Amino acid sequence: MSTPFQANFFAPLIKELEADYEFLVMARDHDRIASILKAKKIDYMVVGKHGGRELVNKLEAYAKGIQEILPIVEREKPDLLLTERWPEAVRVAFGLDIPAWALFYDERERHVNQMVFPLASKIFAPRFYTFQDLYQNGVTDPEKVTLFNGFHTCYLKDEPVLTNDPFGEMGLEKPIVFVRPEPEFASFFPRHQPILEKTVELLINTEKAGVVVLPRTESQRSTYSKLGATILENSLQDNPVAHADVALGAAETMLMEAFILGKPVVSSIYWTPSKPVIELHRHINHSTEPRLLAGYVDKFIDDEDERNAFRERASLLVNSMDNPVKIIINEIRALNEKGGEQESPKRRSQMEILIDIIQAVSFRPLRPTHIMRSANISYNELKKIIETLEKKGLISTESTVGGKFYQATEEGLKVLENYKGIRDRLFR
Repeated sequence: MSTPFQANFFAPLIKELEADYEFLVMARDHDRIASILKAKKIDYMVVGKHGGRELVNKLEAYAKGIQEILPIVEREKPDLLLTERWPEAVRVAFGLDIPAWALFYDERERHVNQMVFPLASKIFAPRFYTFQDLYQNGVTDPEKVTLFNGFHTCYLKDEPVLTNDPFGEMGLEKPIVFVRPEPEFASFFPRHQPILEKTVELLINTEKAGVVVLPRTESQRSTYSKLGATILENSLQDNPVAHADVALGAAETMLMEAFILGKPVVSSIYWTPSKPVIELHRHINHSTEPRLLAGYVDKFIDDEDERNAFRERASLLVNSMDNPVKIIINEIRALNEKGGEQESPKRRSQMEILIDIIQAVSFRPLRPTHIMRSANISYNELKKIIETLEKKGLISTESTVGGKFYQATEEGLKVLENYKGIRDRLFR
């Protein structure tokens, strides 16, 4: 996870699959990623950092990131990499022959895309993009692409709101305008213009609503604090937009998240937008004039019917969109099922399966996913058998920071030895 979006995007996937799969989460030290994961109670390792705007610093961060990721991946031996488009992670996975699945949603960062997508084994992308768009960004094989309808932020379609009103707990009264500023470190970001700051100042002066800002940098935090906005200091278990009445900003992902959640949203983007944002701007108010922006927000604040009308229009569109997280989950499950059909011996007896599992963990401790691969067995079958073997004292469990490991006990090794002896005498 190299961006806050990825922390939010992959969280429901992890929660859905963590009973059947093990996850090793690596997160870059950047823009509240760690705070989001802590709020969502997801264990993670901090690896790498953002290189900033300067090319030399980006290259240096890239090299250091690979150096940090490589030994972890070598040690853990994962079966699959999931990321948005973290070049360091994808490069390490490619070098170690690990399949890498990536997400495409921004054609402007071509230099990053061309480092990631040629090495990815599966790519998920919105149907906004043609194959020509994808090809120009390093996607050379159409067979690798799984297209979905709608925005990448549709991961929020099925997400329940888990917590009480955090803004009320901060002492703020509704209505609440939630603001997310510019991505100042993005390669496509031009010279800063104070459009959003002027708009926020106008809104605060009207005293019609509480204004909450989620800054990206200390500089942004200082600027909006001086204007009198409330700063959201800590990440929430929910997406903060879910608890706001109106969303405003120059953060493309946040604008799309608000739309998916049916929240009236106003865009102050003043640079060349991505294709998904161009599509979004067809359905939401957008301007680079502060007074006009403040007027759009005021209208939503003052008129509940206007807010409800926006919600209904957004809902009609969102209902026709796909949840990309669900698509990825289904692909992972299908991959596992195919593996079982192709590789799992169907004529093995229950005793042979038990022996294969003890054999798999006889030489060194293994994680469940590695046992599944070695013994050619599904996770649900493995879970029951592991419990049986533990009760019989044939394998032992060790819980570590990296998860559970299983290894054959001395009694287990004796059973394995006896089985092999009997088999050899009868069939050789």
